[in-house]
Amino acid sequence: MLGLQGTVSNRSLQTIYHTHVVKNILTPRGVGRNDPLMNTILPEPFMLAPMAEITTPALRKTVKGFSPHVIMYSEMLSATALVHWGMCNDSLSSRHEFDDPIIYQILGDSPELMSRACELLSQNGGYAIDINMGCSAPEILNRGWGARLLQDFDKTRDIIRACRKAVPSRLSIKMRSGYQDHDIPLLLDFTRMFQDEGVDFIALHPRFAKLSFKRKADWSLIELVKKHVSIPVIGNGDIIDPVEAVAVLRSGICDGIMIGREAVKSPWIFQVCHALMSGESSTITIPVDKIFIEVLKNMQDMLPPEFHKTRAHRFCVYYSQNVAFAHDLFKKIRPLSSIEDMIPVVRDYFERNPHEAVKTYHIDNGTLHLANPGE
Repeated sequence: MLGLQGTVSNRSLQTIYHTHVVKNILTPRGVGRNDPLMNTILPEPFMLAPMAEITTPALRKTVKGFSPHVIMYSEMLSATALVHWGMCNDSLSSRHEFDDPIIYQILGDSPELMSRACELLSQNGGYAIDINMGCSAPEILNRGWGARLLQDFDKTRDIIRACRKAVPSRLSIKMRSGYQDHDIPLLLDFTRMFQDEGVDFIALHPRFAKLSFKRKADWSLIELVKKHVSIPVIGNGDIIDPVEAVAVLRSGICDGIMIGREAVKSPWIFQVCHALMSGESSTITIPVDKIFIEVLKNMQDMLPPEFHKTRAHRFCVYYSQNVAFAHDLFKKIRPLSSIEDMIPVVRDYFERNPHEAVKTYHIDNGTLHLANPGE
C-alpha cells in the first residue's frame, strides 16, 4: 500500500516530502488550466524526458494513449546532423498527430548550427525547442556538447541568444546542476542568465555531469533555483513512482515534473499521476504484455529498419524490468537484430508467466495500491 504520507526513495526528496507535503497534500484538486499548480507557460505539469534512442515516436504514441495531455520530448537531436543531413533525421524529428504538445531537443556547441537547427525544427510547429545542457555521456562531453556547455558561460550565452532569435515559439533548457561539481553560485548565474536571455522554462536534473547517474539527485537545488528565477522550473531525477511525483509537485518546490527512465518502464505512470491528482477513486488495469508488443510494433511501423535494433534494445532494457525474470528475458532479446524475431520471445515469456501479464492499480482517496499478480 502506497499512501501520500508514505516514504520516498531519495533522501533529498524524502526531506522535501516531509517538510512541505504532508500538511498540504490531502486536499486533492484537479489538473487543468484553472488549477493553481498551472501557469501561463506550461499547459501540463508532467513531461516525458528526452532520452537518446528511447523517446521514439513509438514510445510517445503509447504514453499518449494513456495520458493525452502529457508534454512530449523528441529524442536528443544533433544540430549538425539536422543542418547537414536533414533527411536522415526525418523519422526522429517528424511531428505526429498524437505528439502535441511536443518539444524538440537539440544538441551542439555552435551558435550558428544551433540557431539553424532551431529554424528547421520550428517549421514543424512544435510547442518548444529545448537546448540540451544535461547529457553526460562521455562521447557527447568530449565534443563539447551537452553538460559540457556549463563550463563556458560566454559561449552558452551566445548559443542562447542565437537560438532565441531563431525560435518563434518557446525556448527551454534541460540542464545538469554543474559539470565537475555542484557550483551553486555558477548554477544560479546560469539560470538567471537563461531567464534574462528569454528562455521560457528550465528543466533541472540536480546531479553534476561527472556523476552521470551515481548518488542521489539533490532536489534542494531545484528548490533553490525556483526561488532564484521567475520562469518555471521543472524537476527531473530519481522519480520512481506516481505517489512520489504527485507529492513533490504538490510541495511547490518546482512547477512541473519530468520523468525519464521510470516512464520507459511504466509508460502509464502519468495516467496514474493524474488519477492521484484528481482525488477520485479509480482502478487502472495495465496489459503489460500487450504494451510491450505494441511499442515494438510501433517501432516497426514508424522507424526505418536501421533504427530497429538500437531503439528496440534500449526500450526492452527498461520495460523488461516489469517482470520477475527481466535479466533472462533481455538475455534472449539481446542477440536479436529484428523486431520480428523479438516479439515471439516476448510472447513466449508471458505465455509461461501469465500472472505477470497484467498490473492493476487501485486509487482511493489519495492512496495507491498496486495489486499483487493474480489478485
